[in-house]
Amino acid sequence: MSLYPVNLDVRDQLCIIVGGGTVASRKVESLLPCGAKISVISPMVVARIAEQAEAGLLELKQREYCRGDLSGAKLVFAATNNRTIQKQIVADADAAGILVNAVDMPKSCTFQVPASCRRGGLLLTVATGGGSPALAARIRKELEISYGPEYASLVALMADLRKQTVCAGSNATEHKQLFEKLLDSDILHCIRKQRWHDLSKMLRDILPPEIDTVSLLEETQKCIDKEH
Repeated sequence: MSLYPVNLDVRDQLCIIVGGGTVASRKVESLLPCGAKISVISPMVVARIAEQAEAGLLELKQREYCRGDLSGAKLVFAATNNRTIQKQIVADADAAGILVNAVDMPKSCTFQVPASCRRGGLLLTVATGGGSPALAARIRKELEISYGPEYASLVALMADLRKQTVCAGSNATEHKQLFEKLLDSDILHCIRKQRWHDLSKMLRDILPPEIDTVSLLEETQKCIDKEH
């Protein structure tokens, strides 16, 4: 069976993780950049989760899982080491129509989390349909090497440019030609090497005069500094 790829918007949505070990901690780390409301349910948690709870980054219910705990959840992660509890969480989520991912129970999952590489607004994912997580992790590492922090800056620049061109009123064909011309240039090399003078000249040469190239350059510099 082929899985349907989709990126979910979980901003301000309740995402529940049942379990407090290293796997649960990885789930927390993947949800935090997405702005989710995170709730962890487990009598014992690793230090990292406890620290995040103390910092107000998530809600921690330090107790055993109880039926009814999933109320209002957008996503549920079953990450305990108890197969009976895992099955109960899956059953409760299915009954409530909530998407659930159960660790080490791929056939019981209604969604799977791909291995991912995030560079700002750029998200690269790899999935094997549960066939080989090790292979997915290996490819993800290759992507992390091939797509460095400069891609976060490139995406930020292109997003800012897209806003400006839309406001300028040019048509879709002109947009496409402009973006392709920019991507065919040495823009990525300039960002990677932080050759800001060359990048500034390139933007002025390629873009129409109504585009604010100064703001484009400033946002690109801010983004690369943040990634580093």
